[in-house]
Amino acid sequence: MEAHRKERISTYAVFLIFNTVFFMMDTTNSYFNIYLDHLGFSKTMIGTVTSVSSLAAMVCQPVFGALMDRAGSRTRMLQLFILTTACLYPLVLLNSSFLYILLLYTLYFIFRRLQPALNTALTVEYAEESGRDYGPIRMMGAAGYTLMMFLVSFVAGTENGTVKTFWLYSLICLGNILLLFWFPPMPGHNKKQGKSPVSPLVLLKNKGVLLLILYHVLIATANGLGQSYFPIYVTNDMGASNSIYGIMVTIGSMVEIPFLFLADRIIRRLGIRKTMCLLGIMTALRWGNSFLAASTGQLFITQGLNFVIILENVTIAILISRQVQPEVKTVAQTLVATIQGVVGILISSMAGGMLADAVGIRPLFLIAAGIALFTAVLFFFLLHAKNREILSPQA
Repeated sequence: MEAHRKERISTYAVFLIFNTVFFMMDTTNSYFNIYLDHLGFSKTMIGTVTSVSSLAAMVCQPVFGALMDRAGSRTRMLQLFILTTACLYPLVLLNSSFLYILLLYTLYFIFRRLQPALNTALTVEYAEESGRDYGPIRMMGAAGYTLMMFLVSFVAGTENGTVKTFWLYSLICLGNILLLFWFPPMPGHNKKQGKSPVSPLVLLKNKGVLLLILYHVLIATANGLGQSYFPIYVTNDMGASNSIYGIMVTIGSMVEIPFLFLADRIIRRLGIRKTMCLLGIMTALRWGNSFLAASTGQLFITQGLNFVIILENVTIAILISRQVQPEVKTVAQTLVATIQGVVGILISSMAGGMLADAVGIRPLFLIAAGIALFTAVLFFFLLHAKNREILSPQA
């Protein structure tokens, strides 16, 4: 039966289709903060929910990553994680108390944050082994995100639309679960017979990995400060509707598509130093534009530059995979995803929430721009000749 399926659809096609649907799950994320805002939560309370859940995920992710590197089938693990979040997320709607939402969302977020790192590890590994570029596969995620965002923005603009996005997330999860039955098992490399398990602690001795983590800490902090309250800023402070915000996000995801298709070529053409510095500068310009925005129309530019974050993630994913042994690829991607998606949120949500309540959301964009510019300048000098060799894309 499995052989028959493989004859009908190639592995490459399976990865393309799955990544198209996988990133559709991200389309409902930004409406969670809007839902909490509608419940009357202060920005400090919203920041507490996101930062506590991030801290819990930060603790759990490397442990789960190590377990996945030893799993008999990482595909089935990913299915289980997606099913768990599909069941948990709508349960947030059952009670509006702060403590209930804090606890349930934290449990949901632990399993949700594992999914992108695991998918990245599987996809990058397949791309390397098959000799294909990772960018075009990841590009399908942007295409799927764009298509689904049209539906999500429409749903969010209807009566009780933010509530409906919770159920829409579960439906998208169901599609992902079904598609994963077409995936190869892809066991963890630490599971393979005849090989001694490799300790994840070897990552801490890898200078290239540590440099990439430092870069991600700084950039994730900048983007966390900018993104955490951007949906509330657009819909409340600037007066746009949920539908307008949805259109804004959709346009931003459409812009990502050509850049993702060319991601591998951009890295090879510019080299690591120029690529990382350029992405830092563009991140600074993105949040600087948000700080100076005088109208909702100007914020379309901010969302149009969202491809910078995606390029950062693709660059780091490719470089991390080339830096480490096969036995710890999943835990490496998980560790970096923790830094990017959790540490940044932990710092920016807690501190950002208190700052937003004290001085408003707009000043957060200026701080984010400053951090991104500092990162670009820092890595311009950090990546001298020796470190350029360490992070060589040909490694």
